[in-house]
Amino acid sequence: MYDPILVTHEELYKNYLKNNLRKEKPFRVPTKTGIKVIDSEELIDWIIEIQSKDELKNLIEMIRLIKKRNMPIRPMFQIIAIGLINLI
Repeated sequence: MYDPILVTHEELYKNYLKNNLRKEKPFRVPTKTGIKVIDSEELIDWIIEIQSKDELKNLIEMIRLIKKRNMPIRPMFQIIAIGLINLI
């Protein structure tokens, strides 16, 4: 037979984020010194690094609600990118 692979909720959240953001173009974030371009892969890494497990769960729930309403998720991640740039 085969050995079952155990996947934690946190890994599922990360994979869901990666699958949804992988399709997005790079994000252009305004800063005090000008425009900074953030690749979607880089944004995923920042989000995973900074947010806790509960925050990731809430983020996934928000993405699902947005997709359920047939709306784009890009504006939400644009706001997250602005917040992360100002945090760093």
